Amino acid sequence: MNKILIAAVFIPCVGLAGCAVKTPPAASEPRIDELPMYGGMDRSAAAELSASDKKLIADATNAFGSSDKASQAWVGQGYRFYQADQLGMAMRRFNQAWLMNPDNPEVYTGFAAVLHDQGKYCQAMSMMDQAMSHNPPKFQGIYADAGRIAARCAAEDKTLPPEARVAATARSDEWYRKGEAVEPDKGYLYASWATAYYWRGQYDQAWAMVVKARAAGGQLSPRFMDMLRAKMPDPQS
Repeated sequence: MNKILIAAVFIPCVGLAGCAVKTPPAASEPRIDELPMYGGMDRSAAAELSASDKKLIADATNAFGSSDKASQAWVGQGYRFYQADQLGMAMRRFNQAWLMNPDNPEVYTGFAAVLHDQGKYCQAMSMMDQAMSHNPPKFQGIYADAGRIAARCAAEDKTLPPEARVAATARSDEWYRKGEAVEPDKGYLYASWATAYYWRGQYDQAWAMVVKARAAGGQLSPRFMDMLRAKMPDPQS
């Protein structure tokens, strides 16, 4: 199962950049703790939840020395569940990490990772926006993953009005260009960019990025390459 690189802050990536479409799980009523930031619920208004949250934060802070360090530890647990495809448990851990430190940018990349795998691309894009607004450390792949998520939002959400679709596409390009300027792993970035062009239907541009990805040592999944060839034969063959 392919996962996005933002999870690689804690564990090795197996690569979003070359992955094909993943079928989201069947829709069901989610638990409130499996929605980002508890679905906007005001937990302080419920005495029992508020007390439980305060105890969790106090115990975790005592164990790790600070709420920031505790939040990072819970994010790490969340990514381990994410890599095991236990998305509900991953979201619960990311929510707990958010309680401990709502300014932790990796909480929001965690939310985005789960939403991406659930096929909720525009919601995932919103979470990446929040991650960027919290001045994240420039860990590898964040701009490439943000760009691809924005491209999927523009391509997949049929409810978007035209202006929102154009804006999401522009956001995708902006993040890729930023990544090209600052990210060291250009192979991953170009491979991801190739998939973004694929979802836009710009197959000639996708092939151009495939060439750049290969030159930079990027990995592209065989399935993605089959999908691209089905839309447009390799211009260099």
